[in-house]
Amino acid sequence: MITYKPFEMHTHTRNSDGRFTLEQLCDAAKAYGYQGVALTDHNTYSGFDGLPETPVIHDMPVIRGIEWTTFFGHMQVLYAEKFVDWRRASPETIDDFTDQIKSVNGIIGVVHPFEVGSPLCTGCYFDFHVRKWENIDYIEVWSKAEPTKRFETPLALKMWTDLLDRGYRLAVTAGHDWHWETKKQHAAATYIGLEEGIVSAKTVRDAFRAGRTYLTCGPRMDAAVRQGNSLFTIGRIIQKGKCTLTVHLDRNERRYSWGEFGIVPREFRIVMNGGTLLSADCTDGDDFSFDFTAEKGWFRLEMYGDALGDRGKQIGLTSPFYCE
Repeated sequence: MITYKPFEMHTHTRNSDGRFTLEQLCDAAKAYGYQGVALTDHNTYSGFDGLPETPVIHDMPVIRGIEWTTFFGHMQVLYAEKFVDWRRASPETIDDFTDQIKSVNGIIGVVHPFEVGSPLCTGCYFDFHVRKWENIDYIEVWSKAEPTKRFETPLALKMWTDLLDRGYRLAVTAGHDWHWETKKQHAAATYIGLEEGIVSAKTVRDAFRAGRTYLTCGPRMDAAVRQGNSLFTIGRIIQKGKCTLTVHLDRNERRYSWGEFGIVPREFRIVMNGGTLLSADCTDGDDFSFDFTAEKGWFRLEMYGDALGDRGKQIGLTSPFYCE
């Protein structure tokens, strides 16, 4: 059985440029209602020294990761079985390095691709000339706190959508890029669909390879597709034809971490191959279903509503379902 759990997917500790100890990070994550974190310090695994592959710190499972930090962009690598040196990676040779990561069973994500680059933040803008997008497992579409207000968000969403339209199958993540905590901020959650809800190298790899993720700035929004007698989770392949997408909203989970920021769901949209197929009100109720005809390609669920004083903001979206 697939169980979705909320994660903070982009964090740093004193082992790179953060202020958290690992214990402080896990306590802070718990206060936001996350059920796991990915530790992705810049260019180092030193935060995992002496710890098991998936440590549990103060009841918080920690995904083993690293943020490759170069002059040409940043990538996350999760659960690689061997160290892959990033220092000679260049815009033209990046595919050679992603080949190496995949050969040691790693998961690869592109993070904050449209972050301000030189001279303010040299290397943060993603400038690698990726040709083998099939090596990339996910794109961080929402980056940093208050993603509904950041200018980079629609640019990253378009990048991801364009890659889906080209036939690549990529999951989606959000990341706070958390270095320290000064005051409570509005931060999104990445829900990862895990076998039996277990957090391990295998279940996390399987979830990202299967594309079982969704993002929300507010309520939990579990989605699935029913076609005939079969039920399909996010990331699965269905056949062309009639189907029903079901959604369950949990307006209580993690509410203390988003409720005070004016998050109100108002509309669902099913987006298919870059265009909106249908939309429906979701202001009231918890369970929804939408009948439609799936065409060859991909489709995803998006949620819109109020956020941080603005209306009509995208406050949730799933990785795609695929149709053949």
